[in-house]
Amino acid sequence: MEVEKFEKAKKVKDNLDRLGTQKHKLEYALKSCSLGATIAYSKGGEYRSKGEFNVYNTVAIREMISKELERLNEEINLVKEEFENI
Repeated sequence: MEVEKFEKAKKVKDNLDRLGTQKHKLEYALKSCSLGATIAYSKGGEYRSKGEFNVYNTVAIREMISKELERLNEEINLVKEEFENI
């Protein structure tokens, strides 16, 4: 039983660390001087073609990053609760 708890706690902790890293990267990007985003996509059926385009609208990008940070903070709180309940 203790080994199962340890393995579960380890997985939850790894997930928490991954989420923390994502959060720090997004916070760093939000504080940066300039922002740009590259959007990659694929289209077509049997013969898929790949493409990408760049977005430089910093207001929109900052808004998207802020929304993602909010979502990430909620997920971090849920994972912390799960970790504490183990």
